[in-house]
Amino acid sequence: MLLVSRIYNLLLYPNARVIVGAMSEYQRIKTLGQSPKIHWESPYAGQPILLLALYQKGQLRPDLIRLLTAARAQGLYVLGVNTLKLKNPASVEGLIDCYIERPNFGRDFGSYKTGFLHLYARRWENTCPRLLMLNDSVYYSTRGLDQFLTDLTTSPTEVLGATENYEIEYPLGSFTISMAQSVLKAPRLRKYWRRYFLTDVRPTVIKRGEMKLSKTLKRCVSMPGQFRALYSSDRFLNEVKDNPPLQDLVIKDSRTGSYSPGPRFGVQTVTKLLAGRFITRRYSVDDKVEINVDTPVKDLNEELLITDREDFARYLLRNVQGETTNFDEILNDSLAAVASEIFMQGSQIHQNAIILLDIGVPIIKLDGLYRGAFNNYDILRLQKKLPDIEARELSALLLERPYGGQVLYGWKRAAFARGLI
Repeated sequence: MLLVSRIYNLLLYPNARVIVGAMSEYQRIKTLGQSPKIHWESPYAGQPILLLALYQKGQLRPDLIRLLTAARAQGLYVLGVNTLKLKNPASVEGLIDCYIERPNFGRDFGSYKTGFLHLYARRWENTCPRLLMLNDSVYYSTRGLDQFLTDLTTSPTEVLGATENYEIEYPLGSFTISMAQSVLKAPRLRKYWRRYFLTDVRPTVIKRGEMKLSKTLKRCVSMPGQFRALYSSDRFLNEVKDNPPLQDLVIKDSRTGSYSPGPRFGVQTVTKLLAGRFITRRYSVDDKVEINVDTPVKDLNEELLITDREDFARYLLRNVQGETTNFDEILNDSLAAVASEIFMQGSQIHQNAIILLDIGVPIIKLDGLYRGAFNNYDILRLQKKLPDIEARELSALLLERPYGGQVLYGWKRAAFARGLI
């Protein structure tokens, strides 16, 4: 049935691509002649700016209100650009210094473009020490939020993202990018935003938006080391080695969602790394069954529940006789190597949501379940790390969008399978 479904989606894809493109052009025509509306604009005094791209109808989500409260407490000037409309815009006047509503076309990069062009028209780049780009495609937890904002707005790094993305190339996730004044003032960046061509087609937004923006920002920094992620693969590798609590976290809380193609951490991923180097074949003393790293657990007449590093150590040593030298070093290195290799696969914010939240990244991608990176078990694990109110808010938002490969049909499923929607 899976093969039949894939063939069916493949046959429908050309039609799906035409439909998605036509819908984008229809929305472009529908919004022609409409201009962004500035509801209010407070005087700008040269402080760091938070440019927040919104897609909020009626009222702001509670987590966004908490984000804005934290940003204002740290002295940021908030420039909010909303693609939809609030019922009472004045209700957020104390949280947003400059509030703009724009026509519903162009996704988050359309809002970013409106914000940057507004900023350049006011010449704020000449006095803004640092600009932080955020959008509402992620849920903002209060857990670590203040430190997260401080790290992004006070960093000496010229361009700093929250996480990396290795799905196609190496862009920083556009939901969080912080840049120094030297980058903000760069003619190359101004030219990028002036020429950015709006579209609603998701792959085109990723290519022209997230990927090209990262390439542009790389060209604006003074040296390669000035373009990096706050929670990079390098940082994770060096934090997980010789850190048993973090290794416990990886073993217990790595994602279990099976629809996303990204690899998942498990016992066998580590034992396969060790096979042929530190693990060799032998015969079980009790049942004379020849075993190695690939032998199913049932053939060993035992089932083990592994929830932390100590359980895993006992699993590896279950048939070892006598003392084993350097075992802790081998275990540390193998756990760190496998965990970091998996950490850097694809979209890190999807691949490692639970781990990132635990080590200081207070954002969870709201399409995690929809894209198949999370399952309900992962949602429960995320909830356990949040205050009760936030846990319920997050699960409600995630469960509003079940996995697209199951709930979409016809051309929509074909479009989803190829990332068009």
